[in-house]
Amino acid sequence: MNEELYGLFDVILQSDFSIKQQDNKTIIELGENSEYGRMETYSLFPGIVLAYMNMDIENMDEVFIEEKIDSRLLEINHSSRGRYAYTVGNDKIIYFGHGDLCISIYDLTKTLSEFPLGYYEGLEIFIDVDVANDYIKNYIDFDLIEFYETLEKDKGFVLVRANERIDHVIGELYSVDERIRESYCKLKCLELILFFSITNFSRDESVSLSKKQVEMIENVKKDLIKDLDSRITIDQLADKYGVSKTTLKNCFKEVYGKPIFKWRKEYKLDCACRLIKKDEHSISEISKMMGYSSPSKFSQAFKEYVGCSPSEYKK
Repeated sequence: MNEELYGLFDVILQSDFSIKQQDNKTIIELGENSEYGRMETYSLFPGIVLAYMNMDIENMDEVFIEEKIDSRLLEINHSSRGRYAYTVGNDKIIYFGHGDLCISIYDLTKTLSEFPLGYYEGLEIFIDVDVANDYIKNYIDFDLIEFYETLEKDKGFVLVRANERIDHVIGELYSVDERIRESYCKLKCLELILFFSITNFSRDESVSLSKKQVEMIENVKKDLIKDLDSRITIDQLADKYGVSKTTLKNCFKEVYGKPIFKWRKEYKLDCACRLIKKDEHSISEISKMMGYSSPSKFSQAFKEYVGCSPSEYKK
């Protein structure tokens, strides 16, 4: 079932990939030895495939080709970890992260996409509305084609920020017992579509950035990681890029999901973890490389972030 949907991966993937059948699921490994991640997929109904996504991708161009496709494909994305971005129209980019739900038309929002943090985990449901519509109508009084065409006439997507209702419908899918996963996914898919039938999506919860703003934030990121032992301030960055401090902070958080210096602190501690594992520098040297004034302050921050001291992590 759904061979045509699985065939789309031949169109949109440029990296090596393999498709393996394992019991009732199909596993798509991206890159050699799952270098870029994997998708564990279930063929739920005619025209509907659900994928558990676990991605580790710094550069989307190495993996995906954003091609137009013949099928009228609706995508439903729910993020559990990391951040995902879509380009909408000619100059707007939207970002969503933990707990958010994005419903989109493939051909209108896939001209560019990326994982800003370099990793991403979540659920994605692919729906070929022309194939799935009549089948779904046997269970639910909801017209997928009408929903698709309404979305198409609007802006091509709906973004719903994390809330208890979404968590109730989708959250349990991440921890369901493997023995009942396929059947449970079918029930939850129907419940999600039923949720659409009673939800007013007219309220816009998205915040979009221009490509110019995103380019600025990418340059800010480069400044933040260029010299990890350097001192840098919001005032310096705002002056350099000719924007207000508020605009800078809001744009950065929209892209990376965290305030600027919280992101930088965690980035430095992640770098410290890798350096510790390489065992080429002492803890004191790594502390200095990461810009800490003393090994004790570094150890305190490291333990708060990682859960153990640098010396314990090294073992």
